[in-house]
Amino acid sequence: MTTITIDRPPVNALSRAVVGALESALDTLATDTTTRVALLRGAGPRGFSAGADISEFPALLEPNADTRGEGIQRLADRVEAFPKPLIVAIHGFCMGGGLEIALACDIRIAAEDARIGLPEVRIGILPGGGGTQRLPRAVGPGRARLMIFSGEPISGRRAAEWGLVEEAVGPAEVFNTAAAIARTLGAQSPHSLAVIKALLRETSGASLRDGLRTETAAFARLLAHPDAREGIAAFLEKRQARWTTRADGHADA
Repeated sequence: MTTITIDRPPVNALSRAVVGALESALDTLATDTTTRVALLRGAGPRGFSAGADISEFPALLEPNADTRGEGIQRLADRVEAFPKPLIVAIHGFCMGGGLEIALACDIRIAAEDARIGLPEVRIGILPGGGGTQRLPRAVGPGRARLMIFSGEPISGRRAAEWGLVEEAVGPAEVFNTAAAIARTLGAQSPHSLAVIKALLRETSGASLRDGLRTETAAFARLLAHPDAREGIAAFLEKRQARWTTRADGHADA
């Protein structure tokens, strides 16, 4: 497990520099054969991230400015396309661009008292880092409208009830819980995890028939990989499997 930390005191705002650093970290870890799972968290006690750095927003009003959410939409796309499982641990506040990045992760663990929301409407804009698209897919259109229209945050406990996070735990347990999940995933075949993640992403909007067809093809390719032979042998011999590693960290579905 490798931990990626958003570290920009005091509120871990996603400035251009922070977004660039996160993109570079993802690029490095994608091809690092020693990294099987990544855990994203925010530094310090206050929260995961307050979102985009508002002090940089006046530049968006300039002619020919890049208005793609200060790069947060691009970063969220990179997070979603990261070829290995990516878990996010959410504590304190997770607002705006911070939530948009979390929505692109594979598994979300939150503290019960976390404050999670998209407050952009309060400054006359909308969530431009993917929030209007990924949030409805996570919680349904009605709940997404409520959060986006009002700008009001919800608790980590409510986020779990709505399916926005996979689990809400006590504030002191959030990082240990996320790390435990990461260790469990890290014990699996890196190649199989990459294929499964690619399969899930590719078929997320497919019909059932097309999805099943793609699943069958991916299953056949995994059976042909050395990890399948090793995994089956290890199970029958009641021992730990010795998985192969991949130099590029990628696997097509």
